[in-house]
Amino acid sequence: MKKYIYFTLFLLLVALIGWGFEGSRNDENSSQQDSPLNTFQSAYQDITWGTNVQKNLKILNADLDGVSNATNNSDYTALAVYAQQTVNDTQNAIQENDQYTVSPKFQDAQNEWRMALQDYNSAGQFLLQGANEAKNGTGGVEYFQKAKISRNSGTDHLKRASELAGIT
Repeated sequence: MKKYIYFTLFLLLVALIGWGFEGSRNDENSSQQDSPLNTFQSAYQDITWGTNVQKNLKILNADLDGVSNATNNSDYTALAVYAQQTVNDTQNAIQENDQYTVSPKFQDAQNEWRMALQDYNSAGQFLLQGANEAKNGTGGVEYFQKAKISRNSGTDHLKRASELAGIT
């Protein structure tokens, strides 16, 4: 939870510092694009995007906790439910993420966040297929292995997004 608060505070601090530097520029060739209003709007987008990431991280964490508990208990019915929730929630998060236009400073972090969501979405789809096969007694191991690969890739993208956003 503290990490989410620090992330938001970091984004706000970066935005305010950036706004201060932009406001102190005395360059006659400064374009309208560098106006304090545009800088403020860009900072606002960065902050609202960061808040949205926090919200979706909490949702994703709850989904993955459910997946973990169901897996540990070999409860393939519950696993299918949490896997479907993961698919739905990551798809919603991708759509929300795509609505934000962040400053150039956070574009790479936003792209990494999107790739993480896509990988977690794939992991959810593979888990759903594996859970359904396991419920039917027809296997599912290969889907669980693919889910693990997708999850690990998603975690790598999430770490890169955090580093790019200045949170390590």
